[in-house]
Amino acid sequence: MKIGIISDTHDNKAMALKAVEIFKGEGIKNVFHLGDFVAPFTLKLFGDFELYGVFGNNDGERILLKRVAEDLSFVLEEGPMEIDFGGKKFMLLHGWGSAEKTRKIAESFAKSGDYDYVLYGHTHQRDLRKFGNALILNPGEACGYLGGVATAAILDIDSNSVNFLSLQGGL
Repeated sequence: MKIGIISDTHDNKAMALKAVEIFKGEGIKNVFHLGDFVAPFTLKLFGDFELYGVFGNNDGERILLKRVAEDLSFVLEEGPMEIDFGGKKFMLLHGWGSAEKTRKIAESFAKSGDYDYVLYGHTHQRDLRKFGNALILNPGEACGYLGGVATAAILDIDSNSVNFLSLQGGL
């Protein structure tokens, strides 16, 4: 089973739509968004998927985001959020403070041994590593604003593999 993983869209409609296009082309039905949609119109772009997401530090319009999520039957909550999905246990979070602090928080969840996958955003930097029994994954920034490279990821939980996507150029 493949899951689309995305974070830090920051209202970049073109890159969010590119992710949607790639996810659809890969037959993905489920998307995990790790925060910083920013405005509700960005959330609506994922309307063809079953979406699970957490708020990010730049998601200021949370009441309206929550209302839009409910209208679309999405699950959108304050992080961290535990999900049992496809027979695997996930921890979804955005992050707080510095990139180093956020990575340490992700590692703490991985160290617990309670999760198969710890997914996070916030740092705008891709991350993929095995930590204990958990796979830690940050898809990078979908917006491309800080690093200049817009990315997302596809997680295949059957093969335990990750494919990073360049949203500027596709797979």
